[in-house]
Amino acid sequence: MHSVLVIDDDPVFCRVVEGILENDGYAVESAGDAQTGISRFGELNPDLVMVDILMPGKEGISTILELREANPVARILAMTGGGNFAASDVLRIAELLGADNSLKKPFEPAVLLETVKRCLAAA
Repeated sequence: MHSVLVIDDDPVFCRVVEGILENDGYAVESAGDAQTGISRFGELNPDLVMVDILMPGKEGISTILELREANPVARILAMTGGGNFAASDVLRIAELLGADNSLKKPFEPAVLLETVKRCLAAA
């Protein structure tokens, strides 16, 4: 069973993603902020980390850089709804700086599952 860590400040979003992934057989944990997520990453060593780009405090790009420094082969999936910037631009930057793949919110469950499978298959 693959494990996934979701780092996102929206608890409802986390619960929805957890439900989708758990129903497909994944073990899922969530963290509501970057610092907690980085700590959980070190404890859990998950197969995949999903990181929201726009979070209060430490944002997702910094989080991705720190995760990548801690584990150069970690599988990282960046996510964003966009905020003040075009989501595609932010996600492209995230991929250039270390994310393996990206998703624009909102996304359909099937798209989430396919992207997670693609990230894990590339490991």
